[in-house]
Amino acid sequence: MELLVVTLAHITPGRDTDGLARIRLISDSVRNAPGLVISRFYRSRGRDSYYFMLTTWEDEESWRRAQERYNPKQLLLGSDLLIAPHEQWLMHYLWGYSRPAGVPILAAAHLATIRTDQADRTQRGWIESLRRQATQPTLAFAFLARGVNEDAPPPQPSQVTSTPNGDSLYQHGSIFLNLLSWASEADREEFYTDTNYQAISLFLNSVGFIQMLMLDPL
Repeated sequence: MELLVVTLAHITPGRDTDGLARIRLISDSVRNAPGLVISRFYRSRGRDSYYFMLTTWEDEESWRRAQERYNPKQLLLGSDLLIAPHEQWLMHYLWGYSRPAGVPILAAAHLATIRTDQADRTQRGWIESLRRQATQPTLAFAFLARGVNEDAPPPQPSQVTSTPNGDSLYQHGSIFLNLLSWASEADREEFYTDTNYQAISLFLNSVGFIQMLMLDPL
């Protein structure tokens, strides 16, 4: 099963040019990694300066083999560009959508840390809400993934990577990522005013903490 590695790096104010150059260097390096399926890189919209990196690997074994040379988090170490420690999450995809006619020019990432006892319920409700909204031609590209913070203590010994029934531990994490992309500002506004989004947003805020990142694709 494919593994999604999500990396968030906050850049020191005034170092945007240097930060972009470093991220492009990382992008060029990761692109040639064995086992990489696809990579997507984003930069922040607005006053805050951060970069959001998504790399998808064929499976967990491919990621383990690639970490020494191609781990985005490791490639940022030693840089004086970071204003805070960068974060990284390991996830598996739950749901995805792509509208070929819609070219994604705007994006947003919703990172949700959900109470453990509400994680499975959240997964079911969030997927159902996204499916309903995908029937309207507003989204250009989107997905929902679930996993864990890479630095969080594992629920089992670190050498164990799957549960007894064969599922990856990342599938049972309590952190969710919903990446959304639109072809226009109008589409984005229509998505956020939809009653399905309003309902799931209210529920998510009642069972966890939501961080919203406004993004531009690189």
